[in-house]
Amino acid sequence: LTLDPGTAHQRLILSDDCTIVAYGNLHPQPLQDSPKRFDVEVSVLGSEAFSSGVHYWEVVVAEKTQWVIGLAHEAASRKGSIQIQPSRGFYCIVMHDGNQYSACTEPWTRLNVRDKLDKVGVFLDYDQGLLIFYNADDMSWLYTFREKFPGKLCSYFSPGQSHANGKNVQPLRI
Repeated sequence: LTLDPGTAHQRLILSDDCTIVAYGNLHPQPLQDSPKRFDVEVSVLGSEAFSSGVHYWEVVVAEKTQWVIGLAHEAASRKGSIQIQPSRGFYCIVMHDGNQYSACTEPWTRLNVRDKLDKVGVFLDYDQGLLIFYNADDMSWLYTFREKFPGKLCSYFSPGQSHANGKNVQPLRI
């Protein structure tokens, strides 16, 4: 699984192998805007679109104070402020406020996470309509979306914004 540079917000920095994404506090990169590129949300999609089959990947989220990971419908809006929720084509979990975890449902569903997550497992069984998130360190269950997915889905990543006080500077690593 790799990240698609053509979808990355201009403040995101991707590793050369497109498996790591970080928020860049410096000036935005001079990237050409396109309908595929996120312009407000600091987000990036995976390069592969899923329309069938079983898929699994893990995301290292250690030492972060905010992030969003999951799946996005290939045709979901990438322009302007976006509501990350299933009715908008996003199936995600979020870490916010430094230690709170939620599923991005309508309204959000608070997740019962005892210890801070270091690595999140994402399991997609497209044909069964299942998207399951796990604590990848002990494979404990976090949340399940049960959906009839509307077309192709891409993995979705937002490392959140870094802060001048040094918080949330770690990247997300696939």
